Amino acid sequence: MPSWREIEKTQAVLVRALHDYWQSKRHGRAVPDRADIDPAEIKPLLPNILLSEWSEPPFRIRYRLVGGRVTQVTGMDFTGRYLDELLPTDFENRWHDDYREARDHRIPILGAVVVPTVQGDQFRYEFGLFPLTLGGEAVRQFIAIEDYGGREPRTRQLEDKIKPWRAKS
Repeated sequence: MPSWREIEKTQAVLVRALHDYWQSKRHGRAVPDRADIDPAEIKPLLPNILLSEWSEPPFRIRYRLVGGRVTQVTGMDFTGRYLDELLPTDFENRWHDDYREARDHRIPILGAVVVPTVQGDQFRYEFGLFPLTLGGEAVRQFIAIEDYGGREPRTRQLEDKIKPWRAKS
């Protein structure tokens, strides 16, 4: 799962759009505040948006909102769930590292992911992860986007977790 900091490496239209929006909301600050983000201004992006927050110890990411297109592609709505419940924190899964880097360095993290689909092929998509403050200087939340490039196959990235969660819900 490669990630990078430079928007020039990003091909995904939706990631670039959220990047430009996030930049426009900085108003001279390193990181925009959550209050500056108006969903009405990014309406076309909302199905691909994830809103999350971190907590520690240990460092964890909890999803506050998961867009409908993300839910469709992953096969589940993981709103209210923690990232470590979804995916292991191992070398191949850099999500925790990317969130921590965005928080600590107060910068967007961009990247690409290749995941298996339920049809058995591989699917590549790009993402953008953008830090937000909550009425102060500290990064407390993130707004993220996943750009599937017009394809929306059902992925197997979370497939093994669906049945146990549905049983708990």
